[in-house]
Formats: sequence, C-alpha cells, structure tokens
Amino acid sequence: MSTKSTVEKIADTAQAATDVAANTAERTVDTARAYANDALNKADAQVRSLREDIKPAIDAVSARVQDIAARGKAAAAETSAQAREKLNEYSERTSSYVAEQPLKSMAIAAAAGAVVAMLLGRRR
Repeated sequence: MSTKSTVEKIADTAQAATDVAANTAERTVDTARAYANDALNKADAQVRSLREDIKPAIDAVSARVQDIAARGKAAAAETSAQAREKLNEYSERTSSYVAEQPLKSMAIAAAAGAVVAMLLGRRR
C-alpha cells in the first residue's frame, strides 16, 4: 500500500467521522429544539388553563372592590350631607343667638378677636 493511498484512506475516514459527528450534532440540536418546543407548548397550555381557572376569582375580587368603593362613596356622600345639615343648623342657631343677644355676641366676638390677635402676636 502506498503512502498516498494511506493518506487518502485517513482523509476519507476523517471525512466520514466528521460527517457522522455533524449529523449527530444536528440530530441532537433538532431533538433539543423539539423538547424545548414541546416544553414551551405545555407551559403555554398550563398558563392558559391557570388563567381560565383564576379569571372567576379575579372577576369576583374586582366586583367586590367595586362594591366596596361604591359603598364608600355612598357613605362619604351621606357623611357630607350630614355635615352640611349640622353646619346649616349651627349657622341658624348662631344667627338666631346674635339676633336675640346682639351685645353679648359682640362681646364674645371681641374677646375671640383679642385672643386670636394675642396668639398671632406671639408667633412673630
């Protein structure tokens, strides 16, 4: 056997081994890709299923929050109306008292003004 033919056989063997390795690597990559795609498809299906399972609970919580907000708004409106009524009542009582007791009212107002002036004078 000649050296040239031995080198050609080694080259052919190396080429064949390289082809086998390349084919094996390609099949491995394809298999890994298939496993990854399968895993992603399963994960996607599970996420969709979970979303469908959770949606009623989310809707219930959302409805509850909206109900609580509506009740809070109604309570705030009621409290505001009550405060407005009390303010009007006190305003009417004060006006009535001033009309009935003008001198006393002026004395109380002057005393309150003096106290406020004294407190403001201390701040400076």
